[in-house]
Amino acid sequence: MLNSIIQSLRARTDLKEWSVRHLTTRGAQLYAVPAAVEAKRAVDGERYSINVLQHHSAEDGSITCGSGNATLLPGDDIDRAIDAAALIAGLVHNPVYTFPAPADLPEVPVADASFQANPSATLDELYTCLKQAVARHPQVRMTAAEVAGEEVTTHLLNSRGIDAIQVATQIDIEWVLIGRSGEQEVESFVELTRRRAADIDVAGEVDRRARYTVDLLAATTPPMYEGPIVLREATLAGFINSGDFTQGGPFQMLTSGSAKFSKITTWEIGQSVFRREVTGDPLTMWANRRLPYGTHANRFDEEGLPAQRIELIKNNQLLRFTASQRYADYLSLSPTGAFGDIEVVAGHIPAAELLAEPHIEIVSFSWFNPSPVTGDFASEIRLGYLVDGGRRTPFRGGMLVGNVFDALANVRWSSETGFYGDYLGPTTARFGQLKVAGADASA
Repeated sequence: MLNSIIQSLRARTDLKEWSVRHLTTRGAQLYAVPAAVEAKRAVDGERYSINVLQHHSAEDGSITCGSGNATLLPGDDIDRAIDAAALIAGLVHNPVYTFPAPADLPEVPVADASFQANPSATLDELYTCLKQAVARHPQVRMTAAEVAGEEVTTHLLNSRGIDAIQVATQIDIEWVLIGRSGEQEVESFVELTRRRAADIDVAGEVDRRARYTVDLLAATTPPMYEGPIVLREATLAGFINSGDFTQGGPFQMLTSGSAKFSKITTWEIGQSVFRREVTGDPLTMWANRRLPYGTHANRFDEEGLPAQRIELIKNNQLLRFTASQRYADYLSLSPTGAFGDIEVVAGHIPAAELLAEPHIEIVSFSWFNPSPVTGDFASEIRLGYLVDGGRRTPFRGGMLVGNVFDALANVRWSSETGFYGDYLGPTTARFGQLKVAGADASA
């Protein structure tokens, strides 16, 4: 069918450019309830995604560009899908841009060989590890669990000569823990995504989440507080790499060529990304699609642009913007492709030293989703600790209030680093001055 789609696209004289992505998926799923595995499934799929460009003459005689897309399943009407994409393209009038030309593609490890060899066995092993880890914590019980994995093969072709293939895997695991004390009951939901099973520390994550679940039962009301805040490991990764699936977080937004073209970002190359004096460690950050087994790593992105490791920020100064082929054309930049995963340079202070002085540590939010344009946030705290020496007093509720960039202008990074799927960088950050709006915030 792929050859038929290409032949039909080449026959269309109304299309300026086109691309086709042929995606084939092979996966497995496991669903469990407290007593046993409820269901196992093998899941296979195939689809074709086409994208077309048309040029139009505007009323003033200038040339504009329109894009349209359509998705086909095996057996679908090819000409009808192309007609639909062309119809959409005919309604759009943007400045002219192009699709990428062929380029050398790097080899980026993004596939789990063990999962590819036996998907079902890989999921069984993860679930067995999960059950055994939970059994070591009788103070909590697991009410449900899901493990799913998928291998995706992408074959991309376009009218400029790209013909590229990549294979990637993704494994997702989630479970629910319940803790109970008398009439009080609390729930913890855990969700992890990695490219390969070896990067999922099931036992360690169960140990942490079981401890947090028990501590939730004893948690006090949140304090009114302003001072040092510590974020660690996956919570820190979520703070740095926050955002939704459509537009990403503040760093993805404000370093993007689309935001620069639309004048959403005020950041300028060679200038500090911070609006205040930096009193903490300097920030150096990469947008990295070459990160081995990074959840957003790949050989090439949806357009076919090769993976790069882009140094975005060095010692607090913006070095460059990321840009698709379209916005690279608009801004006369070199295209970088999709953003990828975040990599941050480590500090010089051991984590133990950052944790020695009194502070609040936040281990989980109900949801952390700052404004992608300003970086402002006011996020509900699901569980935090007042830490003073060896004493850790749990609390729940209240809001962490602040701004991502102001916080990072006054931070100390640990010398230890960790990998959390979409983030490679320091495991611990001590923010010098952040605010918790606690129980008496309205007083």
